[in-house]
Amino acid sequence: MINKKLIITIIVFFIGSSMIGNCIENKYDKLIFGGTYIEERNLEDGRAVENSEQEHDLERFFRPSKSPILNNKIEKTFYDLYGTNTSNYKIPDKFLKRPEDTIINYFSILREAANPLDDTKTGCGSLGDTRGPYPIAYKFLSEDYQKRVSYEEYLKSFENILHINLIKANQVGPDENKKDVIKYFVELETIEGTNEHKGVFAYYYGYVYLKNENGVYKIVDMKYTPENYLCAPYHGWSYDAKSFVEIEYGGWCSLIDGETRVEESGYEKKVYFKDKDKNEYYVLFYQLTDGVDIKIADYKKDKDGKWKQVYINPEKCLDKKKN
Repeated sequence: MINKKLIITIIVFFIGSSMIGNCIENKYDKLIFGGTYIEERNLEDGRAVENSEQEHDLERFFRPSKSPILNNKIEKTFYDLYGTNTSNYKIPDKFLKRPEDTIINYFSILREAANPLDDTKTGCGSLGDTRGPYPIAYKFLSEDYQKRVSYEEYLKSFENILHINLIKANQVGPDENKKDVIKYFVELETIEGTNEHKGVFAYYYGYVYLKNENGVYKIVDMKYTPENYLCAPYHGWSYDAKSFVEIEYGGWCSLIDGETRVEESGYEKKVYFKDKDKNEYYVLFYQLTDGVDIKIADYKKDKDGKWKQVYINPEKCLDKKKN
């Protein structure tokens, strides 16, 4: 009996010693915020769950924001094309009837597309629709755009982008040198991969340009800028609409006579002012997810009391002062 107890005690001692030794040996293997990094539990059960309101609302897993997404037009006929030869496929006209249709349907196709890098460890196995949607999305580009950007270049531009949410989309005034091209402001919320078992959120804003080609609207150009969350808090005035107008339009161009006035509606801001001849202006801004106010366009009230888009470049005023 004594020998049996002794044997059990010895076994427990060695097991305990081994566990303690292992903890001490591994306690500095990986730290995060000064604490031990614990890997997320990965279940082997691979049952699929549809991302639809009828089954489950999975949006809470895809994004931290409560703002509604705009690219939610799920067209199941596209799924049958994923992984097939689409070289002769033509996007049906019903998806390209209006500029807004083109943009919403384009980003809806890309919503669950994923092009992970080889060392991407984000997620648990396959990611969304993987690379299947990209050939279909590419068809939304105009012929000239496709000549400028090959499909291989297009696909590469999505490297490490694993999910896309369209959270803002508004038609805005055209560029001064492209007045015949329709221009949309967009903001994107993405999930991007890392070489660790985690994904990170990133935000981009930019512009999508469209033209009518044979009765449908195709994308002729796109420009995007990443949002930087550590700029505005430490480098102030140019990220705030009111300060931006007072310094650039007032200080640089001496265009403002009197006080400025700001009107806000959702993420839209309008900064009003008058010049020395009592002409009325406002500068339109959109506030991004990172809190930065981005200038969209300038407007001036005409003789009939209607607001017309004008093009004011305060940097030219600054250049004149330097010279």
